[in-house]
Amino acid sequence: MKQTFKRIFAFVVALTACLGMMGGAMAQAQDGADLEALYPLMDLVCAAAMEAQSDEEYAIVIPDSEGELSPKFVDAFIRLGQTRGAALGVTAEMMNDTAAQQTLMSSIFAAQLPELSTVVPTESEAQYIGFRAGTVNDTGENQTLQVVGEIYLASKPMQEMSTEEFMDITWLDRGIFTFKSDATALNGFRLMGFSSGTDLNMETAFMEYSADIVVEYVNSQLGFTISYPAFFDDELLYEDATGVSAELADKSASFFARRIENTDQSELQSYVDVIASGIQGAKASIVEGLNCGTVSYTTDDGYIVFDVYIVAEKYIYQAELRYKTELASSYSMYNAYMENSFVVDEVAAG
Repeated sequence: MKQTFKRIFAFVVALTACLGMMGGAMAQAQDGADLEALYPLMDLVCAAAMEAQSDEEYAIVIPDSEGELSPKFVDAFIRLGQTRGAALGVTAEMMNDTAAQQTLMSSIFAAQLPELSTVVPTESEAQYIGFRAGTVNDTGENQTLQVVGEIYLASKPMQEMSTEEFMDITWLDRGIFTFKSDATALNGFRLMGFSSGTDLNMETAFMEYSADIVVEYVNSQLGFTISYPAFFDDELLYEDATGVSAELADKSASFFARRIENTDQSELQSYVDVIASGIQGAKASIVEGLNCGTVSYTTDDGYIVFDVYIVAEKYIYQAELRYKTELASSYSMYNAYMENSFVVDEVAAG
């Protein structure tokens, strides 16, 4: 998420808009296809791929027809599918029936299958790993589309979350799925491949996706850089002596990034603690690796607020994203983008 984003494209704001875009494009490939049916598959693929990933692997890759699925992935897919794969046709019998495993996996994946074996049950996973679609790209290759978005960790699927639960999502990485229209495949689409955000072979696609959804702002005079949501158009930006801000016309979302004097010689932990203690229900955390602290809360008038603080010797830097609670499913992922991209020259130089 720390990549420098150079281009600005239109962002598909809501997930429903994204699904509509996908449906319109894929309808050319297969009439009547229901794209929402692919979401349980994408969630399960993310969960199984992350569980099967070894400590030595930096990127998650599900190959195309020229590659072979790993035995660990197939095992995790069938095992995790016992609690979340009913919509995909995963059954209890598949734990011991390798022929049934082969039938199912062959109907979903383009990749070759390894030698299949009995799946040993384990305790259910404590948290839910899923996928939130962001943009859809027509590859121009024989009815093939790419779905790019975010892999998340939460207590349950996003569609089942309350407003408060959206504030506890952990955004793990970006992911990209490649689907091809295929009447012989499950739900009419064959999964041609999946990669996480660290797969260098998909670097261009991930860079284009990042450029679609966030814009980099650099203020060399105040000494900070941050990436903000691309739905704040240039004409909405307002700059003053403290930084930059923007607000949507309907006041459904706003953001700012600013620098103020550290007049009390505050330190990060104490400063964040004081801020959080003054706001009912606020949640605070310190992110050591990024030298920042965060405070998140819900306001009485129906907004979710996410603040990022960086405290240096001379100045305190703050970035804030505020949006209506009903937009949490679409906007909460930007919390992580702002947190990871907020960089201060004073701290970096120190």
